[in-house]
Amino acid sequence: MMLPPPCLTVGMEFNLLYEEAKYYQLHPMVKELERWKQDKEHRKHFQPCDCLVVRVTPDLGERIALSGEKALIEEIFPETGDVMCNSVNAGWNQDPTHVIRFPLNGYCRLNSVQVLERLFQKGFHVAASCGGGVDSSQFSEYVLCREDRRVQPNTMRIKQEPLD
Repeated sequence: MMLPPPCLTVGMEFNLLYEEAKYYQLHPMVKELERWKQDKEHRKHFQPCDCLVVRVTPDLGERIALSGEKALIEEIFPETGDVMCNSVNAGWNQDPTHVIRFPLNGYCRLNSVQVLERLFQKGFHVAASCGGGVDSSQFSEYVLCREDRRVQPNTMRIKQEPLD
């Protein structure tokens, strides 16, 4: 039977519970608390996030392409919803859940500054960028990330076993 205890932080409450479990030799509980603490430390370094890549090329005015999860692009740029659904066979639509280099400004009248501004307003930040090219093949790419909002806060559950 899994019982959700009150929210435990790796702090005073956790330490008190851990010491009490050790004192009363509740070995399954001690083992689970140690595993939970290790998982929490590991998650601190690897937080799930939403990620989009914005590619800007100056040819023919300014071309803006997005790569990322379809649902995420539709959330940030709702103007693209019908296009995403109705363009199953388009060349940029390689996967049912993700797109590669979706031509955003072909369907949405935004320039690169407006695109980046909208992403910043939605909680994204630039995680990396690069650019290059020669003559007419110039490009700039930005990797934008935000904390994944679909991830639920972790709650600790301790499996309660009967004592012998």
